[in-house]
Amino acid sequence: MYNIIPDPDKLIYSKKTNKIVLFYFFKYSNRETNSIKIKKIFKDNEIKCLHWFNCEYTIIGQEDFWTSASIIEFKSKKHLKKIYHKKISNNKIKAFQIFNLKPNNPPKIILFIIKLLRPFGILIDLIVKNSIDSLKANSKILPTKKQYLKLFNDNRKNKAYMINLLQSYKIAKYENSNKIISGKEAYYKKYGIVAIRSVILTGGNFTFAGKIIGNTLIEYNAPNDTKGIWESIGIMEYSKPNKLFSLEKMPGYKRALNHRNAGLKRTVNIFSVK
Repeated sequence: MYNIIPDPDKLIYSKKTNKIVLFYFFKYSNRETNSIKIKKIFKDNEIKCLHWFNCEYTIIGQEDFWTSASIIEFKSKKHLKKIYHKKISNNKIKAFQIFNLKPNNPPKIILFIIKLLRPFGILIDLIVKNSIDSLKANSKILPTKKQYLKLFNDNRKNKAYMINLLQSYKIAKYENSNKIISGKEAYYKKYGIVAIRSVILTGGNFTFAGKIIGNTLIEYNAPNDTKGIWESIGIMEYSKPNKLFSLEKMPGYKRALNHRNAGLKRTVNIFSVK
């Protein structure tokens, strides 16, 4: 059985904090039972669970694979090393993947100011009808038509969490333009800020953003979708699943899509609940 705690010597440590933040994907047969067991392992070893998500289906990507996702925090390198040497394993875990993260969340004051404008966004959302007619499903960074329809017809009222693995181009690839900027600037600054604002205006919230430090720590039976090199993870909360289709109604969002398309090289988006 595989140790679910990564080797401390493989991590790159931050000089600004002693805390270590890891992101996990898990796959197992019985989600409820095994989620409880893994949460107990974390709690018994004083590992702080910042977030726990139940993965339901893939919005962008090839297959529905992962069962759960979690963001956890160790108090220090010494704490991680102590838990690693316990060699914790669980034979019910069929696959798991771990990333080392440096949290990169926006200032709380900025999020608070955007929330003050939320009533205007909700009003716009009520006035303008949802549509999928203009959505193009022929890109690796967008859902297929089948995936679009599954989300569009998901009429549940509970909150939805979109987990995004992200990798940008080194140089942004704009169509019909000589603009030369990095993919990171195009995606994270010119698109990402507008996207966060738009989600909040529709009634959603920012949940988490983190830069992936170094390579993936463990890829045990991981699918091709999430394997390989990634640079960041972003998670947004929507007031209900199909609120994703309200983004294009928000001021500036449609214009920002040009920067998303130019800057984003690869992504996987997984619909989850808490």
